[in-house]
Amino acid sequence: MAFQERNPENKRMLQRLNLKTRVNLIIAAILVLIVAIGSLLVIRHVRDSVEQETRSALQMATEMVEAGRLMGPLPERQSRSWIGMLEQLSGLRHVRLYVLRDGRHHPPASPESIEGVPEWFAALVRPPAMRIEERVPAASGEWLRVILVADPGDEIAEAWEETRVFLGLILLLAGGCFVAISWVTGRAFQPVDEVMEGLLALEKGHYGHRLPEFPQPEWNRIAVAFNHCAGVLEQARKDNRNLTRQLLKVEEEERRALARELHDELGQVLSAIKMMALSIKRQNPPEPSIRAACLITDHVDHLFDVIRSMIHKLRPLMLDDLGLAAAIETLVKNWEAHHPEVRIHLHCQQGIDDFPQERQIHVYRIVQESLTNVFRHASASRIELRLETVARKSSTASWLKVSTRDDGRGAAPDARTGLGLKGMRERVESLGGVFRVETAPGKGFHLSILIPYEEEHADAHPRHACG
Repeated sequence: MAFQERNPENKRMLQRLNLKTRVNLIIAAILVLIVAIGSLLVIRHVRDSVEQETRSALQMATEMVEAGRLMGPLPERQSRSWIGMLEQLSGLRHVRLYVLRDGRHHPPASPESIEGVPEWFAALVRPPAMRIEERVPAASGEWLRVILVADPGDEIAEAWEETRVFLGLILLLAGGCFVAISWVTGRAFQPVDEVMEGLLALEKGHYGHRLPEFPQPEWNRIAVAFNHCAGVLEQARKDNRNLTRQLLKVEEEERRALARELHDELGQVLSAIKMMALSIKRQNPPEPSIRAACLITDHVDHLFDVIRSMIHKLRPLMLDDLGLAAAIETLVKNWEAHHPEVRIHLHCQQGIDDFPQERQIHVYRIVQESLTNVFRHASASRIELRLETVARKSSTASWLKVSTRDDGRGAAPDARTGLGLKGMRERVESLGGVFRVETAPGKGFHLSILIPYEEEHADAHPRHACG
């Protein structure tokens, strides 16, 4: 169960690593495995070699002792000479020889540690203990104990020197291979960063981003496909913006025509009806006729109010007559009249009426929708509305900035936006503008909108500025 709980966490940790790091980790693991297997094989070979050399030396010494034993009981003089010869034999490598009188002494123990050799290496390659004891008769009637003990210390020391050099070469070779392979894979995966950067750019809506031509044919095919996809998306966005702009233009023209019809045609008809009702009242008719005329006059006045409100919603005529600043100031006053508990601080920079006239209606609609959203959803007590011209570092053109900030309840940054914000975003993007929203729970909403000027704004003329 614990392994099952750790396994998903390990998978998530691996998924956070990029492809280049994963490949390098796999290569490093393979090289470590190769070095480990090579080291085990080398140690095994060294162990067998040490054991073989030690056993051969011990066997040779045993045969020499056996030849002396077969000579029979030795006289005292020959016995001393033979013992001297055995003591010289004790100087052989890999063998320690001890000649003891019968039952008098025990041979000293061989040392466990070897100078200059790590204990772990000595423990791995040291062969099993080998000891041979022979009894040789002497002429005096006593027996000489000849003990042969294998001592692989010198062989192990030599093997360690050779193994250290060999393992060092293996590690150096593995390190060099890892560096070389990492460099090659780094060069091979270098386009990944540019491809990821391009995908992030597409995710953010920067469809003008293009990938360069890569030397690798596989990556180059990906770059060609990416650039084609980005070009199609860019053209589709341009078409959608043009279509949205055209639809908004047709919509505003229809609203303007309908507002004019309501103002001119229906307004005249209602004015005529009211004049006739007032004429009837001045002729001193019977009381029922006077009441009917008064009732007609009241209904006509109500219809005037309704039509005036409809005309203002369809098309603010003040926008055409007095300009953008005056229309927005009137809009703000109407909201304050209906919601006196909310304070709206309006600042219009001098010269915003120079904004292209065909685009002023879009600015008005954006401000209208912004205030509508605040009063419907924000529960705010203070609203700050600013309209000003700015210059962006990335562009030489002038921009109109519309900023709306409230002290309402706000929302989470990743909260789902409503149709109002989506409509404003589409309108702004259709004009080639920039739409940003900053919000947090309890921090209110801050809308920052940038709309570029167009070159053809010579017909615009300043009329009014609000402060």
